[in-house]
Amino acid sequence: MSGAPSGVLLDVRDLKTSFVMRRGAVRAVDGVSLSVERGETLGIVGESGCGKSVTALSVMRLVAEPCRVEGEILYGGADLLKLSMTEMRKIRGNKIAMIFQEPMTSLNPVLTVGTQISEVLRLHEGLGRREAMERTVGMLASVHIPMPDKRAREYPHQMSGGMRQRVMIAMALCCRPDVLICDEPTTALDVTIQAQIISLIEELKSLTGSAVIMITHDLGVISEISDRIAVMYAGRIVEEGTKMELLTDPLHPYTVGLLNAVPRIDRDLAELRVIPGMVPNPALMPEGCGFRPRCGHADRVCLRMPELLPPDGRRGQHRVRCWKRRAEPSGDGSA
Repeated sequence: MSGAPSGVLLDVRDLKTSFVMRRGAVRAVDGVSLSVERGETLGIVGESGCGKSVTALSVMRLVAEPCRVEGEILYGGADLLKLSMTEMRKIRGNKIAMIFQEPMTSLNPVLTVGTQISEVLRLHEGLGRREAMERTVGMLASVHIPMPDKRAREYPHQMSGGMRQRVMIAMALCCRPDVLICDEPTTALDVTIQAQIISLIEELKSLTGSAVIMITHDLGVISEISDRIAVMYAGRIVEEGTKMELLTDPLHPYTVGLLNAVPRIDRDLAELRVIPGMVPNPALMPEGCGFRPRCGHADRVCLRMPELLPPDGRRGQHRVRCWKRRAEPSGDGSA
């Protein structure tokens, strides 16, 4: 097995996640490859149902059975998919941590938040009860929770949604992980709290040097925090590049549709355009390009799946999975 490129902390190669059902295996993630370097933020964006969260859960090996995860997930010279669950538990929460989408369902309602954070420190760093609680109070203070010693003795239901999300961030960062995966960390929060959470993640990333994978459907969040962006659709990455490349020169019709749907102060709300149709059911995927049924540019060549490649004549990190954004196909529908 070849190692990850120099500087890369996490290198995911050809990840495929399938759920085994009575009618056969349904593939929710289909050949996703991505990597992230220390101090970098990779944004993954797409509609609900496109495979973003399943990708993150697959990396953490938290996908519920029955499922099958294939490919390579390289971290520290090891393929995480080949580790035993005991070995994986030493990495999960310690070297690779995750902030989940809904803190109220992720936090244990019958334990104080201080107990839950200190358990992580006791498990991974072998701290005693008192020292772990001291570190916990310090972590709560670092995420700007007022009166952290008092809050450590409170239960999740006694806190606001924004404060619970800060607790989740403190828990994820208490062991200073190399990689932090954030799955929709600002969902259901008002815009003021969203801005505070984004600023907090950026602040803590700069202090710890962690790499961040930010998963969201919100292009506004992605544009603020990401260095590179990957757009997912129907279980695949359809476009990726630097933030500047992707936001100023989007190539895939789906990316263009997402950007057109973002409200802007310089554009009348009546100008917003929706993408027709819905993300396809993984069990009923269309032939060829998954976006073909919703795309106004589709023709016969789109009945074959394009590869994720640089657009013709371009340099940089920009890559797109679209026949129309590379060499024009011949008139008979062949590439």
